[in-house]
Amino acid sequence: MFDIKWIRDNPEAFDKAMSLRKNVSVRASDLIAIDERRRQIIVRLNEAQEKRNTFSKQIGQAKAQKDEAKAAELMAEVAKLKEFIPAGEAEERAVEKELRDVLSSIPNMALDDVPYGEDESDNVEYFGQNGSAETVAKVRPAKPSFAFAPKEHFEVGVAEANMDFETAAKLSGSRFVVLKGQVARLERALGQFMLDLHTTEHGYLEVQPPVLVRDDALFGTGQLPKFEEDLFFTPHGDGRLALIPTAEVPMTNFVREAILSEEELPLRLTALTPCFRSEAGSAGRDTRGMLRQHQFNKVELVAITTPEEGENEHERMLAAAEAVLQKLGLHYRVMKLCTGDMG
Repeated sequence: MFDIKWIRDNPEAFDKAMSLRKNVSVRASDLIAIDERRRQIIVRLNEAQEKRNTFSKQIGQAKAQKDEAKAAELMAEVAKLKEFIPAGEAEERAVEKELRDVLSSIPNMALDDVPYGEDESDNVEYFGQNGSAETVAKVRPAKPSFAFAPKEHFEVGVAEANMDFETAAKLSGSRFVVLKGQVARLERALGQFMLDLHTTEHGYLEVQPPVLVRDDALFGTGQLPKFEEDLFFTPHGDGRLALIPTAEVPMTNFVREAILSEEELPLRLTALTPCFRSEAGSAGRDTRGMLRQHQFNKVELVAITTPEEGENEHERMLAAAEAVLQKLGLHYRVMKLCTGDMG
């Protein structure tokens, strides 16, 4: 979440960054205006507190001098302040929440090397920090050619009776699947293969986090408030818990409110968990097969490091993910998302 002080100090930079993001209309002046209201309320509250303290001392002095009229007058002023201060504090909380709600809905600034664009058609292929199409072609499996028309994954799975969408629909509704036989075994094997690869060759620590988390964990990774409608919630005590949309949520929050020394970094974590998404807004898209399912299993990688090492660590993580596809001999491309496709 943006620091309002940074926005106050850098309004032009903030506005320029937000102009590159899709569907972002807020400007620095809007946020500064809300913050100015908050600051004015705080000033009035501080002044009221000082007056109350001063009047309280003067009441004691007046009573000591047997000046009951003066004491009564001061006590009346204190009574007014006792009404004003709680109302002012409530107003401050409301404006603070207003500011926090707006700030928490604003996307991050894109790095300078992110291409500008409107949608996925403006994404560009990425060849690494110092790579080229020629260098990556040596390590990325070539696109295969077939003497027959390849089938969709769900055509193969349904034909072999290993992807059962009908039974899943009977149990849970649309966007679920029951995997059976060789496909169930394949998914299990792929998950174990990825975990073994990342833990033994790439230095990641395997963890098994909870799949139910609190709202503050979801806020910490940006799922709340923006993607609330895409989450599944269940009542818990006086509040609620949410099923994780990705293991990134619990793993990133491992270090929330913690102070780490640089000697402890980087912290590299991996987990295989079920993930749950309502896929709100995707009606009519990818309605066949295993894409956009409400429930799916996924291996996640998370790395915690210093800001200075962030880009290098990201490249290392990307290489770990690519290694999976390379070892499986699967053709792939790495795409750099443009500003309009970053969500």
